[in-house]
Amino acid sequence: MKTLSKVVVMAGCTALAWAAGTGISQAATTTAGTYATVVLPVTITKVTDLNFGRFMSGGTGGSVVVDTAGAQSVTGGVTTTAALGGTATAATFTISGEPTSTYAVTFPAQTPLTGPGTSMIIGTFTMDSSGTLNTFGAAPETLSVGATLTVGASQASGAYSGTVDVAVNYN
Repeated sequence: MKTLSKVVVMAGCTALAWAAGTGISQAATTTAGTYATVVLPVTITKVTDLNFGRFMSGGTGGSVVVDTAGAQSVTGGVTTTAALGGTATAATFTISGEPTSTYAVTFPAQTPLTGPGTSMIIGTFTMDSSGTLNTFGAAPETLSVGATLTVGASQASGAYSGTVDVAVNYN
């Protein structure tokens, strides 16, 4: 009887050891597909500078506006002298990116034009595109940029210059 009890105890211990071991655990595996898409980088290249053309300052301040087609108009005490040459031009850029992706164009709020007199301020930027503005097409497109130049009263004559930072980013 003692031998039978020892055999039963040994069998129970073996069963417990087996249950606590690897016989109870379970593992499952599967696979997932992996993908990646590399998109085109955004590019911008200047083609034409923004030129407000020639004008005269009067006794009161005013402004010179160049639209996205390069047409010049003046307000206030500013008089156009387009007849003297110095044609106004809109800035133009070639831009490209991933087709059908949307983009945003940013400009500084204002930027100075410096020269022999008090600095004049460029602001109120406008833009147009040869494609769908704010969405890249399949081919590079032309971005045209116009702006407004604020001219002081009796602005000193001479050549003024400056730069405008234009940034294009994916939305």
